Amino acid sequence: MNPTVLTFSIYLIIAGNTTYFLGRSLYTNGSHFLHSIFITREEIVKPLNNVLLIGFYLINLGFVLLFFTQEKDLHSTIAIAEFLSEKIGVVYLVLGSMHLFNIFIFMAIEKRLYTPNLKL
Repeated sequence: MNPTVLTFSIYLIIAGNTTYFLGRSLYTNGSHFLHSIFITREEIVKPLNNVLLIGFYLINLGFVLLFFTQEKDLHSTIAIAEFLSEKIGVVYLVLGSMHLFNIFIFMAIEKRLYTPNLKL
């Protein structure tokens, strides 16, 4: 098998599985967080969590595919390891950044909902 094809396959498997399992984990655990924020609007928690999951998958898988480029010759083990660590590392940084951004957004929403004299 061509080393480039093998490397891209490994990249897609790792990035795709990470995105899937992280999305499922955030969906499951995030519902508790959403329930605490939208305690007076319980009916929107599940649909909102579903929409967030779909958006998470679309953005992250889109980024994984957009970042699916190669500029180096991948004919050595070191080149393959460097390529994978760079690509997967950036994907993980983007996933972590998106997660933190979402947490900050929901904390701001919670603060506005439960702080007197603030209007949405």
